[in-house]
Amino acid sequence: MSYHIYTTDGIVLKRQVFGEANVLLHILTKDLGLIIASARSARLQVSKLKGSLQEYQYVSISCVKGKNGWKITNVSDKGSFFFNYPEYSRRVLAQITSLLLQMITGESPHPEIFQTVKTGFEFLATISEKDIANFEILAVLRILNKLGYVAKNIDSSDFLVDEEVWNTSLLDKVAGKKEKMLGLINKALKESHL
Repeated sequence: MSYHIYTTDGIVLKRQVFGEANVLLHILTKDLGLIIASARSARLQVSKLKGSLQEYQYVSISCVKGKNGWKITNVSDKGSFFFNYPEYSRRVLAQITSLLLQMITGESPHPEIFQTVKTGFEFLATISEKDIANFEILAVLRILNKLGYVAKNIDSSDFLVDEEVWNTSLLDKVAGKKEKMLGLINKALKESHL
């Protein structure tokens, strides 16, 4: 029996070891949504998958869907959102990743969420420590909006126009509306019941 090979860009959100050399990965993909895929023997020294399947890795993956779920057949490394990033940005990566794993259910495609997260993570490497909290607020607001939990209104519309655009002037605006933005986020999280 032959399987269709899907190739798409993805961000590794979570990595779990199982068996002697296998890994189970939660990957936010551009075309397939959030998938859980296994990579057999990926921890072996000779594995071609070994270096590219780390948390916060930006990859192009090829995978097949079998009766027991997704299996990774090939991976091409496109960079890391962890290494070469400032130490202070790593907590935010973990927080946003945790939110994505909690809020996205099923394998429905969310290319707009993928783009928002990817461009946000790319921008994260460039910001100073003083802006990190404002970045986190903006990223969470945009993700919750894409998932349908935050509507555009007078307080949020400036931040939800073009959600792939990230710059320090937006972060300065967030600082000026921090209380209102946190109120919108907390309300959305409460209404999600997660």
